[in-house]
Amino acid sequence: MKELVVLSSESHTLDGCDRVMLSGDQVIVQGKPGNRADLPGVRVPDDEVLSTVSVAVFLEAARALEQRLGQQ
Repeated sequence: MKELVVLSSESHTLDGCDRVMLSGDQVIVQGKPGNRADLPGVRVPDDEVLSTVSVAVFLEAARALEQRLGQQ
């Protein structure tokens, strides 16, 4: 089983919050469902969804990922 690493989270718990995680070479984003009507130019397959997270969480996750990649 791949290690699940929380790169950034709006909460100190592991549920019910915006967060960005890393599992192997996959980035996992948990957030509120995006509204497709808000982004009419973005085509999303029926089996996929848009998720939204705050810019602060996204940037914190990017910094954490850069640090992890620099350590490998």
